[in-house]
Amino acid sequence: MNTDHVAIVTGAGSGISRAAAIRLAQDGAPVALLDIAADAVAKTRAHIEEMGGTAIDIAVDITDHAAVTQAVTEVQHALGTPRVLLNGAGIIVRKDLLHTTPDDWDRVLRVNLTGSYNLLSVVVPLMAAAGGGSIIQIASTAAHLGGHGYPSYTASKGAILALTRQLAGELAKDHIRINSISPGAVRTGINRDSFADERVHTAMTSAIPLGRIGEPDDLAGVVAFLAGPDSRYVTGIDIPVDGGLISKINLGSDKAYNTFDQTGGR
Repeated sequence: MNTDHVAIVTGAGSGISRAAAIRLAQDGAPVALLDIAADAVAKTRAHIEEMGGTAIDIAVDITDHAAVTQAVTEVQHALGTPRVLLNGAGIIVRKDLLHTTPDDWDRVLRVNLTGSYNLLSVVVPLMAAAGGGSIIQIASTAAHLGGHGYPSYTASKGAILALTRQLAGELAKDHIRINSISPGAVRTGINRDSFADERVHTAMTSAIPLGRIGEPDDLAGVVAFLAGPDSRYVTGIDIPVDGGLISKINLGSDKAYNTFDQTGGR
């Protein structure tokens, strides 16, 4: 796989996916930007084109399998067969179990898990026919630690970890690698307001060994590594990109993290 292979990035209108799409374009990949937010994803495309990259934007609801199929067909016609897929679109509902409604649960699972399935089911056959590729899934430290107060999100991201491990074996015969990334506390649209709260910021930074909240650009390089040839012998793994958060919690130093949870952040 070469770095100029066509990449599809979902959720590319904002946050981690936006930063990753820009990095892939900087590395020479033509990038197809998918997002339900048409204006946001158009701005990402404009930014990539301003810096000399190649991109198209498609407004699509990834929970709609027919719409995903049509979007991928558009990608093929405009850019060629996708050889990189970043499943980055996701949502969160911050409600504990007894306050999570059936609609809440269904909505989170449809976007975070079924949305990934929809892309995989359409893109994998194309990658296989083209000789292989790389798939990157966005999980979460919540899948490792539990995210107190949002079981629907944690369940969806735990499923992403399991699905990634399952598919590593299934897809290897077609020279397709699949890995996941577990972001920790990263300043994106879904948590920027929370991190603006001094209590949240202090609790979270004190729980992170590197002592700061992450930025989307902190993950872009990891996406680029997994998408490119330097990771050609890497499949079926998860890479936490969390400033050391998981390691600290696993050592039992979780007082500050629990304080953060109680403030309703992340």
